[in-house]
Amino acid sequence: MKEINIVLTQTNTVISKTLKMVTKKPYNHISISFNDDCKTMFSFGRKIIWFPLIGGFVKENANRGVFKMYPDTKCKIYKIEVTDADYNIIIKRLKKFLAEPNNFKYSYLNLFLIYLNIPLQRKYYYVCSSFVTFLLWGIIPFKKEISLMIPDDYNELELKEVYEGKLTDYVNRNLSYNNSGDVL
Repeated sequence: MKEINIVLTQTNTVISKTLKMVTKKPYNHISISFNDDCKTMFSFGRKIIWFPLIGGFVKENANRGVFKMYPDTKCKIYKIEVTDADYNIIIKRLKKFLAEPNNFKYSYLNLFLIYLNIPLQRKYYYVCSSFVTFLLWGIIPFKKEISLMIPDDYNELELKEVYEGKLTDYVNRNLSYNNSGDVL
C-alpha cells in the first residue's frame, strides 16, 4: 500500500479570494502530493507568479511561489491509501503531464462551466480539481464528472483528514521529522 496526500488550500490572492466569495467554500485550490511532508505538490495554477492569467500544469513548492508570497495560506490535508497497482496508474497518468508540461493549459472556460453545472472536458485543458480528479479517476468513487469537480467536493468524500491549519506550519514541521527526497 502507498499513501498519497490531497492538499486543499486557500491563499489570499485576488483570484482565490474572488473564488471564495463566489463559491462560499473554505478552500478553492487543490493539489496532490506523493511525499508525506507535502513540500512538493502537483496541480494546475499560475505559471508566472505575478501574472495569474497564464496558467497550466505546475509543480508547486510549499516554500516558494504563491505559497511563499502568502505564508498564511490555510490548508486541509487528506491522506489516502492506495494499492501498489493503483499508485502505479496514478504515477503513469502524472508522467504524461511531467513529460510535456507546456502542452497543458489552465481552462478558464471551465471555471464558468463548473458554476453553471455544464460538464466539458477538453484534451489538454484542466483546472486544479479536474487534474487531481483525473489522476484519481477509477481509484476513488466520485459522484461527479471530472470537469465538474471542485476542491470542496473532496470534503464530502470519506477521506482521512490528517491536518488543518497553515500550510507552512505543516510542511516545515514535517521537514524537521522527514528528510527523505522527493518521489518525483
